[in-house]
Amino acid sequence: MRSRVLVLTGAWLLAGCASTGSTGAPVAAASSTTDGAPAVQPPWRWPVRTLPHVDLWLHAFAVLSDDSAAVPLYRRGYRDSITVIKNQRNLLTALDGNRERLVRGLRSNGYLDAQFLPFGYASWDEMRATIEQFLQLNGDARRAPTREAGMRMAPLAAIFATAADREWLRLFVTGVQDEGTRFLLPEHQKLLRDRAATITAVDSLWQQVYRTKFERFLNNTSQRQGDLVLSLPVGGEGRTGAGYTGRTMVAVTYPGRASDAMEVLYVFAHEATGALVGPAVSDNTTPAEQRAGIAARHVSSGQVQAGAMLLTRLAPELLPGYQRYYLRQSGQRVPGETRDAYTAAFNATFTLPAAIRDALAKQIDIVLSGI
Repeated sequence: MRSRVLVLTGAWLLAGCASTGSTGAPVAAASSTTDGAPAVQPPWRWPVRTLPHVDLWLHAFAVLSDDSAAVPLYRRGYRDSITVIKNQRNLLTALDGNRERLVRGLRSNGYLDAQFLPFGYASWDEMRATIEQFLQLNGDARRAPTREAGMRMAPLAAIFATAADREWLRLFVTGVQDEGTRFLLPEHQKLLRDRAATITAVDSLWQQVYRTKFERFLNNTSQRQGDLVLSLPVGGEGRTGAGYTGRTMVAVTYPGRASDAMEVLYVFAHEATGALVGPAVSDNTTPAEQRAGIAARHVSSGQVQAGAMLLTRLAPELLPGYQRYYLRQSGQRVPGETRDAYTAAFNATFTLPAAIRDALAKQIDIVLSGI
């Protein structure tokens, strides 16, 4: 899933920040040139990272959202698992206490683009400070003390345009702060320790094997540099937006086991092709179909199918696992163990009109050909 406020967010990003690896430490390292002078190595391309504030923000949306999409917006079963843990600890935070009002506002207004906001900040403290200043100014970014501050507030102003929107945001941020302090951030640190072997496995697969296989596609779609962010609440529907590093950030699932590290590559393929799907659907659906929501359903299936098409071209060995993964994500039973069986189930679950399928295949071919 790609942010519709990507352009707004990107406008205030500070380019040229050092890339950081999974631990948050700078990746660029100093070395010596032939004349003995220190030389700085370029940062890693598409480093694997974790960002606690991204997880905190998406966690809050996940526990409030009615997740009924064909491919859930969050990891399947995530909200229920969180409820069990908090009930066992008899823990009630401000997010829980204000749940009814927050859910009502979320159902009425969506605020879907707000999910991408944390990509534009390096930490929760930085993000919260900007939001609080925005609320103090009653949403008028023109009154910001500096031009940079005003540009930082622009994405907020685009989403939370009315007084009622901003009151929802105020209540939400209060809940997120309490949820983070009393529950999620300590739990997040523990889970990262428990999953250290997973991030090592993901980094090895990505940097040593698969990044180079994706390289031509990424280069030809203006995604040469980016950050691959492992996120605990994210499932098969990743998140893609402009990051505070000045590069694209793609949030993907964070598997619980090192043996499931391939799932990261599946979701990345789904996200990397996302920008191709909207135009293909728009060009091959009628205005009536778009008004009826049929086009939106085609976009969801198209993103899954486009990822499969890309893997067929770049890393066909990943395709069977990709198909099984997205069948499970959609709640479908994976039939048998034969490739033909789950390929048929995959195509039946994520159906697309032939015109859209052909348009996607053609566009992927054009990208890979460098035209």
